[in-house]
Amino acid sequence: MLTPTQLQAVRDVVATGSLRTAARLLGYTPSAVSQQISSVERALGVQLFERSPRSVRPTAAGVQLARRAARLLAELESAEDELRSFAAAERGRLHLGSFWSAGFRLVPDVLAEFLRDRPQVDVRYEEGDPRTTVPAVSEGRLDLAVIFEYGMVPHNWPDDLETTLLLEEPLYVLVPTGHRLSRRKRIRVGDLSGERWICYREDTDAARSLLHICAEGGFRPEVLFRTNDYNLPFELVRKGLGVAIVPELALLASDEVHLIRLAGPSHVRRVFAVRRAADPNPFLDGAIRTLRTAADAIDAERRTRPEPPVAV
Repeated sequence: MLTPTQLQAVRDVVATGSLRTAARLLGYTPSAVSQQISSVERALGVQLFERSPRSVRPTAAGVQLARRAARLLAELESAEDELRSFAAAERGRLHLGSFWSAGFRLVPDVLAEFLRDRPQVDVRYEEGDPRTTVPAVSEGRLDLAVIFEYGMVPHNWPDDLETTLLLEEPLYVLVPTGHRLSRRKRIRVGDLSGERWICYREDTDAARSLLHICAEGGFRPEVLFRTNDYNLPFELVRKGLGVAIVPELALLASDEVHLIRLAGPSHVRRVFAVRRAADPNPFLDGAIRTLRTAADAIDAERRTRPEPPVAV
C-alpha cells in the first residue's frame, strides 16, 4: 500500500519539476526523494518519471498519481485537523438523557451552553426515566443522563457508572383549597390516612415511594387515579378529587393547590448525573458543572423564598 511519504514525493516532484526543490520542501535529501519514487515504481510496475541528468519529467502515470496523491493527502490533512479538534474539545458529541422534570428545569442550561459555545459539537437530548437512560449510558448510546432516586426506594447502579449528586429535592403533599390540612406548613404522614390518592403508575419508583411513605404512617394509600402525566395530578387535586405527593422539580404554580412539605430525611428525591466511569468524552465534566450550577440555583431559590402558601 502506498504511504503518505511516497505520495508526497510524487506530488511535489510533479508540481515542482525538480527532485532538489521537492526535497527542500519536504525536508529530505534529493536521494531520499528519488528512493521513495523508485519504490513506488517497483511496487506498481509502472514508470512515473523520465529521468535525465538535469531533469525529471512525469509520465502520464506520474501525472495521474500526482493528482490522486494531492486529493488523498488533503483528506489525510483534513482528518488530522478534525482529530486535533476532538482533542481540543472543539468537536465531538454530547448525547444527554433526562427524566421529564429535570429536563424542564436543569437540562436546558447544558443544551443552550453547548449549542452556543461549541457549534461543531453534536448535541442531542432524549427524554426517559432511569429504567431506560441508565442502560443507555452503560451501553454508550447516551454519554450522560440525569436520573433520580427516591429516598425510600434506593438503587444500586451498575459498577461501571459514576454518579454525581446534583440536588436533593423535598417532597410536597398537594391538597386543594379549603382542604382540612391546607393551613399546615409541615405534615405528619399519618394525618393523610383517610385521603384518596392520585399517583403515578404502579410500576414507577414514585408509586413505590408512596407505598413506603404511607406504610411509615401506618396505612396503605387508597389510590383512585393513576397517571404519568406530570400536569394531571395538579388538575385532579385542584378539582378536589384527591391528594398527591410531588417532588420539587415537578411543582407547578397554582393558586388553587396548596403545598405542604413532607419533613424527614427520607422524604426526598435525589437527582444525579450519571456517566460511564471510563468514558473519555471531554465534554462530560463541563456538562456536569453546568448541571450543578443549575441545581445550585434551585437550592438557593428554595432557601430564599417564603414557606409554601397556606389557606387564609
